[in-house]
Order: sequence, then structure tokens, then C-alpha cells
Amino acid sequence: MMAGRDLIASAALIDTLLFADGRAEENVAGGAGLYALAGAALFSDGGLLVTGTGEDYVDAFGPWMARNGLSTDGLRLADPHTPRNLLRYIDERTRTETPMFGAAHFQRIEPRVSDIERVLDGARSLYVFRDTGAAFWDDLLAWRRPRPKIVLWEISLDACLPEELPRIVALLHHVDALSLNLEEAGHILGLDDEEAICARVAQWPAPSIFLRAGSRGSYAIERGAVHFVPSLAVEAVDVTGGGNAYSGAALVGLAEGAGCIGAAAFGTVAASIAISQLGLPEPSDPGLRSRARRDAAALALAITQEACT
Repeated sequence: MMAGRDLIASAALIDTLLFADGRAEENVAGGAGLYALAGAALFSDGGLLVTGTGEDYVDAFGPWMARNGLSTDGLRLADPHTPRNLLRYIDERTRTETPMFGAAHFQRIEPRVSDIERVLDGARSLYVFRDTGAAFWDDLLAWRRPRPKIVLWEISLDACLPEELPRIVALLHHVDALSLNLEEAGHILGLDDEEAICARVAQWPAPSIFLRAGSRGSYAIERGAVHFVPSLAVEAVDVTGGGNAYSGAALVGLAEGAGCIGAAAFGTVAASIAISQLGLPEPSDPGLRSRARRDAAALALAITQEACT
């Protein structure tokens, strides 16, 4: 494996989960940042969370990070309180999110370009969970420091609007990969036909695009070529963070030179692990890591062989 840090620039939160079937879970460590970090850490020893956080992170998610040997070097103490989010699920892939301390608190916490630049030395890849806001992206893309080899953008739901399409396409010229789900792509394009969505997304300029299709799997789109990568058969206990875990693992796959299909296999395996339990996986568990890497290799080989027949 190639050495180097895999930076995960996204917030770590404490979630209250309200499921569509009426179940509820409180005080669950999560957020895109922690789930993407968990996905990356299944395949890499260099995962580093980069974000602001609350001084109470030691109690909120610090034990999980310590247990899994994950560095806190990328954290900036920005407030007494770690952000808390209310996640209300409408169905498996659709949910609403409400910051319980308000938008201003979340803005103080979310990653800044200065946070990324502080830990950029030795980084080989960067995951960004973000909308299209110019204040962040214009500063980031100035690249005052040497950029990582791979930059993957997982677009946030609030940017998935038809009026955002020109800005999204413009930003895709500056990243190496994009991750989003079918519903998000459909919102952006104003389409609900899966084949039409895939065809349009395949025209976007990012070299690699991961179009996630929920429990069925995902599409790995590489320079216009579309390959379907099926999911693994698992019982979904909690789908929270599955897409983020997928994206964090796919980032590592690209950084490792696995190609788009191989990276999608990394992501598929990480997502299957994330959704098969409540809360964050334990990526340092040797058995879990070994199984994840074995399953990802087998899945990538099967998809590649099928694509070549």
C-alpha cells in the first residue's frame, strides 16, 4: 500500500435517529466525517479526521477514536459542545437533518480550509463533504500548498438542486471523484428515470463518479463508462452513514490505484459493514479488516471480469 494520510474533512456529530418504522436511538456518534473515517480506516492506516469539534468530543466520540488508534491531530476545538443532529428518516435513502444547536453553531464547527492546510503535509488524498459554497471552494482550490493526489467530493443534500448544476459541473473540473446517490442526482437533473440519470451523470467532467443506488449497489462511472457494482447481502440494521462510509473507502481505493471499479468495491464493502450494525464500525478489528479487504478484492475482480466479457 502507498503510504500517506487520507484526510477526511467533514463534521463529527452526535445523532438522534428517528427511523421510518417508529424506532428511535439517541446519543449515537456519527456524522459524515466519522462514518467516512470509519470506511477509510478499514483499508488504510492513514485516516485523519479534519474538522472543528466541541471540547466534549473526549466523551462524545473520543473513546471510539482511541479504541481504533485514530489520531486527533486534525481536530480544532471550536466550541464547548460537539454538534448534535436530529435525523428523521422518511425511507431507506431519504431523511431530513436538523442541527440541534442551530446553524451558527454548526458553521463554527464545520471544517475550514485552514484546518486542511494545517495537516496537508504527507497527505495523499482528501475527502470533502460539502455544498457548493464559494467561500470554501474558492479558497480550497487556490491550493496554496501542494494538493493531494486524489480529491473526492461527496456533495451535501442541500446543494442537490437544479439551479446548482452549473456550479457543480464547474467544481467537478477540479476534483478527481464525486460521490452522490440516485435521488440526489435526480434532484439536480430534474429526472426520475434511473437510466437517464446515469447517462447524464456520465457526461459530467469528474474522472470518477460513484452513483449510489441504496440497497441494490452503486454505479462506478469512469470517464463516461458506466459499470454496476452490486451490494453485498447483509441485514440492514441502521442505514445511517452507509453512503459516507462508502465514500471514505472509495477515496482510499482511488489513492491505492484500484481504479474506479475497485474503489467502488471498497466502498460497497464499507457500506455493508456500516449498515449492518447500529453506530460506527470498529475498523481496527483485525478480523473485520481482513474480511473487508478480502471481500473488496473479490467483488472488484468479479465486476471487472463481467465488464470484460
